Amino acid sequence: MVRSYDRKTGRADADRPVRVRFVEREQIDAEKVAEVLIRLALRAAGDGTATGDTGQHLRGLLQSRR
Repeated sequence: MVRSYDRKTGRADADRPVRVRFVEREQIDAEKVAEVLIRLALRAAGDGTATGDTGQHLRGLLQSRR
């Protein structure tokens, strides 16, 4: 069941800059990398950049088609 999200608090949007920190490891955490890339694409959705276009497409794929 898909539920729409309606923010109840007066929290500011997450438009703050993204900081990335490199930590050398023997293996990468692919799930964490995927999560970060998805969040960045969704945040940039609709802003006219290549990342924004990707986010818009991803947002369309995630929406329910009833």
